[in-house]
Amino acid sequence: MSSESKPPVPGAASTSRPELDDAPPLLGSWRNIYLFVLGTLALLVALFWAITWAYA
Repeated sequence: MSSESKPPVPGAASTSRPELDDAPPLLGSWRNIYLFVLGTLALLVALFWAITWAYA
């Protein structure tokens, strides 16, 4: 049994998928999307803290 199956190499895909390298449809880059999500999270935390403080 000389033909052993080898695991796939991560960088050598048999079919090319160029759509994975495209920019996201909103905000232009993944960095901007992550910054938007983190900013929204910070805004919500501040809002809920202010509501909790006001009604405590």
